[in-house]
Amino acid sequence: MELDIINWNNKEVLDLLEKDKISSSIIEICKSQDIDGQCLLSLIDRDFYEYPFDQLKLGERKRFVLLVKRLQRKNRASMFELGLCDDPYFSNPATNINILRTNLSHLSYNLHNQLQNELAYSRDTDCISNFTPEVKASKLKPEVWKTLIALGYVFLVTWLTAVVMVIVHDKVPDMKKYPPLPDLFLDNVPHIPWAFDMCEITGSLLLAIWLVVLFFHKHRFIILRRFFALAGTVFLLRCFTMLITSLSVPGSHLKCEPRFYPPADDLTVWGRRLKQAYDIWSGAGMSVRGVRTCGDYMFSGHTVALTLLNFFITEYTSRNLYLLHILTWVMNMFGIFFILAAHEHYSIDVFIAFYLTSRLFLYYHTLSNNQALMQNDSSRTRIWFPLLSFFESEVDGIVPNEYEGPTTVLNNLKEWFLQLVSDVKTCSMAKIAGSKLQEGAAMGEYSVVKLVDGIKRNLSLIEEYKNSRQRLVTLDKNVQAGMLDELPDNELRYKKVTEMAGESLLQNFSTPPSPASKKSI
Repeated sequence: MELDIINWNNKEVLDLLEKDKISSSIIEICKSQDIDGQCLLSLIDRDFYEYPFDQLKLGERKRFVLLVKRLQRKNRASMFELGLCDDPYFSNPATNINILRTNLSHLSYNLHNQLQNELAYSRDTDCISNFTPEVKASKLKPEVWKTLIALGYVFLVTWLTAVVMVIVHDKVPDMKKYPPLPDLFLDNVPHIPWAFDMCEITGSLLLAIWLVVLFFHKHRFIILRRFFALAGTVFLLRCFTMLITSLSVPGSHLKCEPRFYPPADDLTVWGRRLKQAYDIWSGAGMSVRGVRTCGDYMFSGHTVALTLLNFFITEYTSRNLYLLHILTWVMNMFGIFFILAAHEHYSIDVFIAFYLTSRLFLYYHTLSNNQALMQNDSSRTRIWFPLLSFFESEVDGIVPNEYEGPTTVLNNLKEWFLQLVSDVKTCSMAKIAGSKLQEGAAMGEYSVVKLVDGIKRNLSLIEEYKNSRQRLVTLDKNVQAGMLDELPDNELRYKKVTEMAGESLLQNFSTPPSPASKKSI
């Protein structure tokens, strides 16, 4: 029978505990902690093992737990009303309340940090059997700028690979002195002349499928920079293996000889090598585009390309497309077979290429899909996988295989293009405004300089005027003194009297006459 426990106060809870002969210690705890009916229904298993119940004896705790579970099972409707249970009609006598589906926010619990403790104490709850951790990424920023960096990285590495291929071609071992090495596959499979072209056609088909997947995938920028990062890393490793050891030519049908350059300076020789490297790089190293190289055997670049395309197609397409996955694997294996049937590489070249490419793909995706592993060992990850730490810093889980229709893709491209145009306009306007400000500042600075120069010139003119005036006064005095020396004594006395009279007259005019003076006048 369901009790109306949701409306019970603390006294009614204590009466129930006394009636069921629960320990006095538990009664005192419920009294001191003001446990009412709603609190009793919201108790979870962990509460019984923490303060204030952590000091109870085992028997006391177990009897109290059984009582609470029995009450919770009989009050499913009340628990549903409180938001503690999803289904008020489902009742399993062997289970406790639905803990993980309880609104833990009102209990101030952090589910992300305390999930393991909840699972440890709640093995027998309703939702544990159906619980599966959410491992899909919650942060999936496109970060186009990182994709552009990855594109630049793969361009740089492929150019370096082309240069290394030219270098190793120039030091390929003499076929007469170093015949082909024993090989289990090449010694038992006849040479097929058209096989290598078929390998490259197979790779082109895989590339076409991969481009279609990229076009419709919602998170195309994330998987594209992963592709660039892995391709660049594998081909960078290939540069080292090609330089370290030069293997002999694997088949007598290959016309491989070191290139001999006419006498010239080192600059001219390296100019020709760079020209040949550009031909290899622009032709993507494919024989169907006229590229023929020797000495680049350890390890096979064609196998790397085939394997990467196969793995990325199978990883980023729906698991329901198993026929497509079977097709890509068949094409990958047939492409490898065609390489060996053409006797373009040793078997060890192909095996090492497939192993390294597949392992790097798996390592990269294992760490990027399990960010907790990378965070717990972040220092070592940054050292050994710097590209992973940089490119996957904003991806915290598995990238879901979500796709967009052609209309959505075209609309996104249109919005991206309009945003790009707007950003360019904003940037150009900012540059124009900056240039105008610089011009204004330059003009203001020029005006200030001119003003200072004008003030300096005026001051110099004033000073020059003062000096010239002083010189004129001195000259005038000298002239007057000379003239007085030439005058006779009578004229001199007359001049002095005249000057004195003039000075007195000036004094008289300078001060107005008094009324008495006016009257006498």
